[in-house]
Amino acid sequence: MNKSFRTAILATLIVSTIASPAPAATKVSFPYTPIGIASWPWWIARDGGYFDKHGLDVDMIYVGASPVIVQAMLGGQAGVGAGGGTPLVTNVLQGGDVVQVATMVPYAIQSLIVRSDIRTTKELAGKKIGVSRLGAIPHFTLQAIAKLYNVQGINVVQTGTTAQGFATLSQGLIDGIITSAPFTFRLIKDGYRELVSPKDFKKLNFEFLINGLVARRSFGAKNREIVVAMIKATMEGTKRMFTDEKFAKNILAKYTRQNEAEVLDQSYRFALDIMVKDPTVTASSIQPIVQQAAEWNQIDAKLAASTPTSAYYDNSYIEEIKKSGFFAQLWR
Repeated sequence: MNKSFRTAILATLIVSTIASPAPAATKVSFPYTPIGIASWPWWIARDGGYFDKHGLDVDMIYVGASPVIVQAMLGGQAGVGAGGGTPLVTNVLQGGDVVQVATMVPYAIQSLIVRSDIRTTKELAGKKIGVSRLGAIPHFTLQAIAKLYNVQGINVVQTGTTAQGFATLSQGLIDGIITSAPFTFRLIKDGYRELVSPKDFKKLNFEFLINGLVARRSFGAKNREIVVAMIKATMEGTKRMFTDEKFAKNILAKYTRQNEAEVLDQSYRFALDIMVKDPTVTASSIQPIVQQAAEWNQIDAKLAASTPTSAYYDNSYIEEIKKSGFFAQLWR
């Protein structure tokens, strides 16, 4: 082979390599909730390029409540989403195949914020308390408060989105609301009282999985690489939150429209305390949801008793990621 021929072949290979398009990113619809710190890693994953890094073109769709997300997934509108809580349990017991595949927040991070003149949980009787949607995590949280503090007669008001809930509260149409950071800190700053906080739940040893990644088993069977990529991107978003405070706060301000330095700082410190570095789903974070839902007649107690806790989650994706060394490398 003469020199000029070799040069021509080399030039052709170089041009071919340059001209070859990168593999197209896989389009993924991702319904999520809430507008709050529980969604922080996903916002960072989107703006920080971690979805792109793992070959995903993610369309993040805000949905006001987890029951709607589960319904949408069962209807085939998405294969993966954000979720946890009673809707997850209910869907499994009713024959649905949406299961938890990763944990982000393994215990209650929501607060009960009330008017300043309400000083004790006993005073909640007869009061109107707002939740985003009946059956969603805030509703579950309020029910837990009523049980833990033995309060009866609370009037539950479905308020819709975060903005709608705050408008209802500011107009005096409700006496309190279930919400989470950064909005808890914003409302406290505005003169409202945090009557029950996440610290109170921890003191009472009441834990339950409030948010994480869920996926349809049928979707994961055909698209395992997408579920794995979503978990990886989510955890890279979490890592960036821990290591880049300025960037993380800018992202939170962008998506929650909370710009006060004090509120962002309190939210950041709180998030570092509650976000997990190991997203493995545990039975102990699922079982309280099942037990409480059965006690409140939201599910068939006999059916729940005969259903193993493992039916509600699938850790095989995380185990696969762990074996690859991804987490060890991420958090080294």
